[in-house]
Amino acid sequence: MDLFSGAGGFSLGLELAGLLPVGAVEADRFACETFKHNFPHTPLFEGDIRNLTKPRIQNQYGGVELIVAGPPCQGFSVAGPSQYGIIDERNYLILEVLRFVKILSPRFFIVENVKGLLSGRLSPEKKAFKEFIGKVQEAGYETKHFVLQAADYGVPQWRERVFIFGARHKNDLPEEIPRRFGNITQPWCTVWDALSDLPPADYGTGQENFMEYISEAKNPYQQWLRSSSNGLTNHVAMKHTQRLIARFLKIPIGGSLVDVPAEFGQRVRNGSDLDIRSRFKMNNQRLDPKKISTAITASFQSNFVHPFLHRNLTAREGARLQSFPDRFTFLGPRTLMSKSLLKREGRHDEIGLSQYNQIGNAVPPLMAHAVGMEIIKKL
Repeated sequence: MDLFSGAGGFSLGLELAGLLPVGAVEADRFACETFKHNFPHTPLFEGDIRNLTKPRIQNQYGGVELIVAGPPCQGFSVAGPSQYGIIDERNYLILEVLRFVKILSPRFFIVENVKGLLSGRLSPEKKAFKEFIGKVQEAGYETKHFVLQAADYGVPQWRERVFIFGARHKNDLPEEIPRRFGNITQPWCTVWDALSDLPPADYGTGQENFMEYISEAKNPYQQWLRSSSNGLTNHVAMKHTQRLIARFLKIPIGGSLVDVPAEFGQRVRNGSDLDIRSRFKMNNQRLDPKKISTAITASFQSNFVHPFLHRNLTAREGARLQSFPDRFTFLGPRTLMSKSLLKREGRHDEIGLSQYNQIGNAVPPLMAHAVGMEIIKKL
């Protein structure tokens, strides 16, 4: 059972390992659209997880052997409110995993989150990790956690994540999570290993619904991405202003906004003057095709520039860097205005996770696959 399932990256990876998803819970409507499209036979509860009562959980999900969860990570992220000493109320949602574990008593559970979970807080007095571990141990579970690097499992990006394993019996806990890509060990995949066979899409071009491949797969990773697919979706390049294109032209491979001349820098909001504040190297990063990508986050739509084309990444390119196979289609709006802006303008019905958000928030399927294989060994 997949709690906080998002688009379904965790479920997909576990399914590839041989574990059948029998239930999922997700609050965001656009992520739910994506999940239902790709897992049409998996019952999905669309709404606040706290609204699922104990009787309904017991009746609908009794007998589940594995619970997995990727609770909201924003409150634990070093780039989130925690850097200012603010404790995000969503941090308490990790205790919903505990509630489900206590109700269903599965043989295993796995929680995935950012490294900040290890030091993040539920309150000024309570550390989230310590509180969660203590309570699941009180419920009769042995635990073990790993900090895993996604690139070790075939995902072409630098992405460290915490995985907490719980089991009713100590012998069911894995000793390690061996490096693997599919069923064979591989060196790290690069950005160009992931993208080099995609149809070129200049800014403002591409196809949302379906594009045929224009070349053969060029490496094992691309062959795996193409399995059970004769084309791809979600490959539309954003439209850019001439000023932004001029900036991209000045960004070298491996460079970013900090490397462009001042006249190509950012403008102040709602004005034409140059923004002279500090620039950040994470803005407009042109990916190095020979290296892995930096972490694909929920805001990656404007963070990265294609290695050779003068535009931001398409959703499909981001999905490939997250190890989603081409047969997996993302639904909902491709991009959205910021949540705070939509709230200010009273456009609450437009709030949700865009395709880019869904991709960046996901557990990379190949990473989930490696984790799932360790559960399969125990089963």
